[in-house]
Amino acid sequence: MRFSLLFMTALQISSAVAQGNGYKVAFDLTSVKDDQLPVMIQTPEITEDQVEFHMAKIVPGTYSISDFGRFVTDFVALTAEGDTLISRKIDTNRWVIDGADQLSTLRYHVHDTFDRFDGYGSNYIFEPGGTNLEPENQVFVLNTFGLIGYLQGYKFRPYQLSIKHSKEISGATALQAVSISDSLDTYEAQDFNFLADGPLMYCPPDIATKQLANAEVVVSVYSPNGMLTATEVMEKISDLMEAQRLYLGGELPVDRYAYLIYLLDSNTLSGKMGALEHSYSSVYTLPEANADQIGQTVRDVAAHEFFHIVTPLNIHSEQIGNFDYINPKMSKHLWLYEGCTEYAAMHVQVKYGLYDRERFLQEIKQKIQVRSKFPTDVPFTTMSQEILGPKYEPMYTNVYYKGALIGMSMDLLLLKLSDGSYDLQALLRDLAAQYGPQRSFSDDELFSDIEKLTYPEVRAFLDEYVAGKKPLPLEEVLSWAGVIYKEEEEVEDFTLGQIGLAMGDDNDIVISNVSQMNAFGQAMGYMKGDILLEFQGQKVDITTINGILDTYKDGLEEGDKIKIKVQRRVKGKEKRRTLKAKAITIKKKLTDVIRFTPDPTEAQMAVREAWLSGKI
Repeated sequence: MRFSLLFMTALQISSAVAQGNGYKVAFDLTSVKDDQLPVMIQTPEITEDQVEFHMAKIVPGTYSISDFGRFVTDFVALTAEGDTLISRKIDTNRWVIDGADQLSTLRYHVHDTFDRFDGYGSNYIFEPGGTNLEPENQVFVLNTFGLIGYLQGYKFRPYQLSIKHSKEISGATALQAVSISDSLDTYEAQDFNFLADGPLMYCPPDIATKQLANAEVVVSVYSPNGMLTATEVMEKISDLMEAQRLYLGGELPVDRYAYLIYLLDSNTLSGKMGALEHSYSSVYTLPEANADQIGQTVRDVAAHEFFHIVTPLNIHSEQIGNFDYINPKMSKHLWLYEGCTEYAAMHVQVKYGLYDRERFLQEIKQKIQVRSKFPTDVPFTTMSQEILGPKYEPMYTNVYYKGALIGMSMDLLLLKLSDGSYDLQALLRDLAAQYGPQRSFSDDELFSDIEKLTYPEVRAFLDEYVAGKKPLPLEEVLSWAGVIYKEEEEVEDFTLGQIGLAMGDDNDIVISNVSQMNAFGQAMGYMKGDILLEFQGQKVDITTINGILDTYKDGLEEGDKIKIKVQRRVKGKEKRRTLKAKAITIKKKLTDVIRFTPDPTEAQMAVREAWLSGKI
């Protein structure tokens, strides 16, 4: 029945386009020259005498101005007879066309964004949100919003996209395919929003597919030196996606999802690597490496991007549901879109055993430490709404830190209030059922809607800590799950002497600094330039030093003898020395201390297990 519905939808779109009510767009990848793609758009029937053509100034998920109109050249508007209509560019992203009631076709060239050209400027496009045209390597990254525009007032007409390509390459996308051949593919979207949400990648075919519950998962990889394959990526993310399926309640809210992974063996213009999410797919630009080297990076990024099938696909505000690509208005709720998504990317991995609980606490600690680098008295809703302005734009990355901590706090609050029976994911499922892909929520009403589904205490938390200026009460929140958190703690701890260590010329470990050496260091007799050879009988080198430093305190008692063998240059000769001293403790201050309490109460243990064990 699902197939029939999709097929009927495709027929309806085709019919609308055929009747002149939609757009027909043609790309010819075989004609790309000088990093420019020729684009032809047959337009819907226009009733006005004058109309504007728009390229996107900003697109959902980027939270920065892109100005894709600057990449367009040779713009011309034509009648059905091929006569040229008067058109003029009125700003970076808009063209006015006179005699629009005679308009039939638009033609122009568009530069790719991965490579500089005269007129690019210094506002570089983050590569996963851009376009790349490489006919010499037969690889094309096609974010449609960087190549295709719309006529003002006609954004919600259907689109048909035809792509001519060489027989050596094939495409991957989550867009609805109408026909696929070895040289011409056709896709359809119900309007510009759906088209813009459907990136494509064409390259020599390296595609892996897997059925996961109700969804077909597609991975397409371009690796210029063949260091990574789609099958290897699928193997790296399969257990993650299975965990995500369970985390989302057993089924995925999409029928098809595509990972488009473009690997680079050189630097990027933006200086960044990462991914951009879409409702049914995500685009990655990452440094080329083999599966062992890049595997965890792909997992961590994929864990975040995939969860955007919840927000914003199924839960989104009016600003996103009716996105203004020219004069965008931002939502107040980046804590929901990005913060809760980032939290879910961490939480799913501990809840379903992809990494252990101690590592999860360290992930939380890292979020806390980075969050402290941002202003603490700015309401998150204010920052979100004004994120495009110069005052708040530098704070954007805090959505991945404080935003994730807001998600964690909401999760623990819900578990505490419900005695472990209702969590953040349950709330998101209820919100998705209330809204869904076709219905937007009002920014000003979201907190009230959440209160109706949950508890007054949840509304109070959102008002005070998300819309308000109060710092998150992390010590209290984490205590509900029997987790101790302290911003600062003085402890007695064993010392190695407060020396500096560095890697030497031969990849050995060298004492690089003794200027802050304490009493234990003086008793040992360290000297700058000493090369560490053995620590308590264990060989010291670049591969063992971290493990030695992490575990040397295990079972150690004050007064135990510490022995370290070093190589020291004395009067021009290399000599070995064994340094000895009795272990001592010193008082030191630790920051952002986080650990499980060894004796949780019954209530704390109930929340902890509901939080971390995957019971709900």
